[in-house]
Amino acid sequence: MNNNKQNIEKISKDNLQKPNVYNKFLPFYETIEQQSFESFKEICENLSRIIQLRELRPGFPLWSSKLQQFISLYGFCFTKIDHIKLIHLYLSVLSINDLDFSHVKTCFDMIYDLLRFELILK
Repeated sequence: MNNNKQNIEKISKDNLQKPNVYNKFLPFYETIEQQSFESFKEICENLSRIIQLRELRPGFPLWSSKLQQFISLYGFCFTKIDHIKLIHLYLSVLSINDLDFSHVKTCFDMIYDLLRFELILK
């Protein structure tokens, strides 16, 4: 348990891009921070599982909306490497044959949100 907490502290202080600054003023900030890491891990695992199994119908819009909610609640509370991996993931979904319009729109919306932040950082 302590090792997990130390890993979270190391990640949180060193490599995060732009977490929501207002979360620091909330009570139980440490729990919120830990919850953000667990939530991001769950979102990434489920998005990758959906892509690997090619079962986009029920899960892809759901987990993409959860990623958008995560970004609005916690900011870009993940590393730059994870940010680039998310962009590549959504680009890889666009290369799937016979993709529905709703999935294409979801991909373009997420890519826009992720790349817009990249432009803000520069």
